[in-house]
Amino acid sequence: MNHQVEIIRRELEKLLEGVQLERVDLKFISLDKDVEEFAKSFNLISALKPSSDDSFESPVTILLDAYQSPFLVCKTEAGHYRVLSGLLTFQKLYKAKYAKNGDSTVPCLVLSRRPKAQLRRLILMNDVVRPLLKEFVDISADTINYTLPHLFTSVDQPSVFFSPEWQSLFPSIKTKTELCRWLHISTKSVKLK
Repeated sequence: MNHQVEIIRRELEKLLEGVQLERVDLKFISLDKDVEEFAKSFNLISALKPSSDDSFESPVTILLDAYQSPFLVCKTEAGHYRVLSGLLTFQKLYKAKYAKNGDSTVPCLVLSRRPKAQLRRLILMNDVVRPLLKEFVDISADTINYTLPHLFTSVDQPSVFFSPEWQSLFPSIKTKTELCRWLHISTKSVKLK
């Protein structure tokens, strides 16, 4: 097993000790500062959805999303909750103005402590990559070309596949060819290093 993956696995085990499922009023929930910075720098919804029109979707279906995938949060000393995972559902609930409803409680997995920065980033990246690479049935090369470099590259690390986060999330996918084979898309249209 990849050494980095083993370290992350142990950190997750420690982090999940004492985790509690709570119903929390959305008014007391906000994005963790790292998640908020990411949300400001990258329009996740436009990258993943062909349309931002959610008018066909009732608040009930958005709430069901929250119940099927509870927010992963950490609690501050002041009693506020900070979202580490569940960004898409959080954005949809706010867009639907769910917090203005009388009963606006949502399920949250409450961590006993805030994770270290590296683990917070990995949790966020998995939250974003899960619908993109693991759940979507038909993903386009354009979406891959736009999203993955934004998430996994930097000036110091220009390759998606050599990024420590990528190697932790997808240790067996080391090349563009392997990624394209897994997603069943052509390597000719994917422009990744």
